[in-house]
Amino acid sequence: MKPMLALATACLVTVAPARADPQREAGDFLRWALPVGTLTAEIARGEDQGARQFAAAYVATLGATEILKRTIRSERPDRSNEMSFPSGHAAPAFAAATYVHRRYGADHAWPLYAAAVYVGHTRVAAERHRWIDVAGSAAVAATMSWWLVDRRPANRLPVVTAMPERPRVDLQFQVRW
Repeated sequence: MKPMLALATACLVTVAPARADPQREAGDFLRWALPVGTLTAEIARGEDQGARQFAAAYVATLGATEILKRTIRSERPDRSNEMSFPSGHAAPAFAAATYVHRRYGADHAWPLYAAAVYVGHTRVAAERHRWIDVAGSAAVAATMSWWLVDRRPANRLPVVTAMPERPRVDLQFQVRW
């Protein structure tokens, strides 16, 4: 699994040019930090199946985003090109959030959703996207996660029940993994 981690890190981490806008820099950083952190956490916990499913959903999200950008050809708010919908910055962030939501539940995913929305906000504030572009990225990521990611069964503590019957007592253990 360690070569997979090295490959994922090499593919996802980029060196961004220095900018004067710290908010935009934060969005650029979170765009990659959320998926790298999610994949790293899955690998570190030994969740090989989860890591593979995240990688599949992530790649599918990025692929679908690029296909949609080139097909729809929506002009950016700053009129720099026609690659606005959906947001390519928000897509990786929402891929991480929707993966965690699908695999582990909304209780675990809300901080990632908040960070993904912030990434979208930085793109809207920079006049590179509209909120509909950000919502489009969220929809693409959610579609891919719900299609490619299995919900992880909750680990449960053993349940012990005593069933007294004369002249014996039966104990029943139940564990779900």
